[in-house]
Amino acid sequence: MGDLLREGRVTDPFFEVLNDGDWNACIGKQGDEINYVEGYLQAAQLLVDTLLEKEMFGSRDTLAMPILFNARHGLELALKYVLRELGALGMARTREGPVDHDLHAYWMHLSEQRIGDRAFHEQLAELKPFVESFTRQDIDGQELRYFENRDLKQSLGELAVVNLPLIQAAVRELRDILDRLMERVARLGQEHVSGTRTAECSRSDLIAIARIVGPKPSWTEDAFLERKADAMAQFGLSGKGFSKALDAIKASRELKTLIEVDSDLLHLSEAKIVEIVALWLDANPPKPANTPARVINAASISFDEIMRHGDKMSTLNKAAMERLTVEEFADLQTIFYVGRDRRFGEEYPRLLKMTLEAHRLAKERYALFHHILSKKNFIDGLAAGLRRVGQPALGDKVAQMRDALRPAE
Repeated sequence: MGDLLREGRVTDPFFEVLNDGDWNACIGKQGDEINYVEGYLQAAQLLVDTLLEKEMFGSRDTLAMPILFNARHGLELALKYVLRELGALGMARTREGPVDHDLHAYWMHLSEQRIGDRAFHEQLAELKPFVESFTRQDIDGQELRYFENRDLKQSLGELAVVNLPLIQAAVRELRDILDRLMERVARLGQEHVSGTRTAECSRSDLIAIARIVGPKPSWTEDAFLERKADAMAQFGLSGKGFSKALDAIKASRELKTLIEVDSDLLHLSEAKIVEIVALWLDANPPKPANTPARVINAASISFDEIMRHGDKMSTLNKAAMERLTVEEFADLQTIFYVGRDRRFGEEYPRLLKMTLEAHRLAKERYALFHHILSKKNFIDGLAAGLRRVGQPALGDKVAQMRDALRPAE
């Protein structure tokens, strides 16, 4: 690359695009905001790790500032990223005033928001010592960047030394907290799709509350009052907030199974599901649990075996078509994909509506049946889906039907 520069074949030493599949890095329109956050934090970690591991004593003084600045800037970018993500979900207000580099102001703004998620607030609180440390020494992001600050005084003028092994440990801890915080924000974005939440509780909070309060039939017992008080204390809920949490739990197909309340399927009956599962298991006898995956090729399978399996699947598809209406099969397919793809049980009615619309327009039903019933993970997906859409006992029954036919190892 040095030759290219010296010989004038490169006109822009930093941003000229070269044909280099190994070392071209994505920036700008091919970049991502998270790259900035992780990049500065990773740079701080790499610098301090390399400095200490290679015992680069001569670079202690010169690299201390870049290490600290990268850590501070990564923290600042992470707080701004979190605020933007939560704002897009309608869970946080935009901070008023100009965009600046005041770490403490951004952290306080997030801390004061009524973001209904206990884990988020716990992880945000873990950042307090890091925010306060940087704020004491560099409130506006200038002290670590310039020898002189805006007042024309020497930056960090009250300090004399910093300890690099301590900084290394702090950077590692900071990165861990920020990783968990941003993962939590991403999870909140995923949960947002379910619609299951209150102003004070996320979906994850509601799951925890459901497990605390226990089965709904037990709510008339005296012990329920203790469980209620425990849930209210853990999540800082008023009586009204607790009632809203219970209402949200009872409105969710998936969450109310935690309090032992089931939901009816929209079209399928238990009898139809058991019948289809029995037919499927007859065409696809279970193998021992630890059977290794089989590579299918000309050497491992005979033509007669292919024909026999094809006949079984044809019989299965035709039998299922005779037994299931368009609505019932759309229901079966939707439940399978809810389980296989780990969708929220609350999405079931919407996904079923979409599936049913597609099935009603289909010109050929056989291909639809074969597409689902030919899947080797049909039982796993169906069982998982039933548990998510409000029929956990039926999901267990489907899995047990398969396991009862599984040969011993």
